[in-house]
Amino acid sequence: MPSYRPWGSTEDGRIEFESLTNETLEGALNVIRKSFFLYEPISVAVDLKSEPGAPEELEELCLFAAKDGVSVVAVDITTNEVVGVAFNKIQLFNGSSEKNYFERFSENCKYKSSKALVDFMINIDARVNLFKHYNVNCILELMFLATLPDHGKRRIGELLTISSLELGKELRRGKNVKTPVMIHGSDEVTNADAIPALLSCIPTSNYSYRIMRKLHFDLLLEVSFDEFEINGKKYSEKIDPVHQQCYLMAKRLTI
Repeated sequence: MPSYRPWGSTEDGRIEFESLTNETLEGALNVIRKSFFLYEPISVAVDLKSEPGAPEELEELCLFAAKDGVSVVAVDITTNEVVGVAFNKIQLFNGSSEKNYFERFSENCKYKSSKALVDFMINIDARVNLFKHYNVNCILELMFLATLPDHGKRRIGELLTISSLELGKELRRGKNVKTPVMIHGSDEVTNADAIPALLSCIPTSNYSYRIMRKLHFDLLLEVSFDEFEINGKKYSEKIDPVHQQCYLMAKRLTI
């Protein structure tokens, strides 16, 4: 078995898409640091970059997601640099009142801005019960999608999403395409037997929203950034006016 699982490439063949591995983990985190944490509208809204320690706290969220073995990276084959990432997280139906993964993570957050970002995700997720809406018990959540700023307009975000969909479909076909990643001394895959039936995401930019619409995701919710505030300022006051709402979107992993 290869050390990574390829999911395709750009038309010119320069960017390849593959499952996240030990070798690409640091590069994937670097993309999140240089792109998502700095420029994603929700990161701007909560002032993430202005609070030392907060970005590192969210890196831990990425690491926990990586343990599920279902994240995908884009690699420039000429430089071997990771230029894009989709950190994907397995979510399981919980019929009890027990807190879900993100709620537990939020409780342990030490920084206001990182907690605000996670609480925002919890808020949007809670507005529609995707498990009941689609009658599924396992969801693959595209948690963080990012591309290095100097690699924009090359369809990398779109192809990362397509790769994530294909990974989910392969799991549905009974293929073990989860890739172990060494996190804090352990490469045990979490949620190892879980098979998702749905890919969900919360686009907070028009760019990611357009990707999901192009790929025929269902639009379940549209929420104005006016509804959220931090330190007495609405999110909408801080974000580029081009991005004034977020969305909850999903697509069945049909095979």
